[in-house]
Amino acid sequence: MNTSPAAILPLMMGIPDDRMVSVFARGDGGLGYNFLGNSRLATNLAPPFKQRLLRVFFGPEVPIRMPAGLHRAPVINAVADPDFSSNALRMLRKHVEAAGGACFNHPDAVLGTSRDGVAEKLAGIEGVLMPRTIRLRIEEPADIARAAKQHGLHWPLIVRVAGTHRGSATVKLDKASQAKAALRDLPWGGRDLYLTEYVECRDADGCYRKLRVIVVGDEIFLRHLIIADDWLVHVHDRRAALAEEEIAALADFDTGLLPQVRERVRAIADALDMDYFGIDCNLRPDGSLLIFEANAMMDVLNNTSPSPNCWDAPIARIHDALASMLFDPTRWRHSVHQAATA
Repeated sequence: MNTSPAAILPLMMGIPDDRMVSVFARGDGGLGYNFLGNSRLATNLAPPFKQRLLRVFFGPEVPIRMPAGLHRAPVINAVADPDFSSNALRMLRKHVEAAGGACFNHPDAVLGTSRDGVAEKLAGIEGVLMPRTIRLRIEEPADIARAAKQHGLHWPLIVRVAGTHRGSATVKLDKASQAKAALRDLPWGGRDLYLTEYVECRDADGCYRKLRVIVVGDEIFLRHLIIADDWLVHVHDRRAALAEEEIAALADFDTGLLPQVRERVRAIADALDMDYFGIDCNLRPDGSLLIFEANAMMDVLNNTSPSPNCWDAPIARIHDALASMLFDPTRWRHSVHQAATA
């Protein structure tokens, strides 16, 4: 089997469970499309690496059809959302088992990264707190309070529609009586919800901080630090007045923050069993990590700010680490040797 960096490898792209495709206008005036539930791990790779990936689309009612000569080749899994694409992940699992080959971001590992699944997997890791999370489907807003009581969840609660990201379809309920009004703005009808215990993490200066840590194999990187005024921290909330803190954190990560969090991040990586993923978290005053989410769906290599900027260097380092690892299946957690001897 050819595992050299120049080898062509299949990039497995899953059709979501609802069989829907997102269509958008490209910058050149044409139309592009996107199957939700797939990560952008290859989208922003440099062309010499991207050209070595052969996209294979599959999913509900669309079987996996591999090109001649690649039926037993190592595969790179881009299907990253177990809420959106569980059928495709299970199809890929069967393919990998039958082929006996290696798989980057194995589908079994990705299937375990639902929010409730991550909370369960990270429970008990010393110095790591992932708030308790349950998944449910409700008929009426009052079901939220009943479920919280049944499972012993403590208020406030964060309510999210399963399969959504970037803070969309997310509300915080301080008490049960707020559920009816809050759910009016959520597209929750017929869809599962996540209930997560809210943990207050406002720092001493009144701000909220979110670190995005990226794991590539055995390497750990800081993608960004967002400092905001609100608990639901996203890039557009970044406080420009505190930019120097983020710049310093990125520049000094290897000698500053990384030694503090390395062992805990590695324990998280072992628990989740993925080759490449992101962790959104907050470093608490006692040194523990409060985990907001951990999954393979995070947008990492896309730099939307004009260069030069403080994100150029960390993105370039992540890119090089990822590009190197993608084309060396012997370094994957589910490697050629593991697959052959399991």
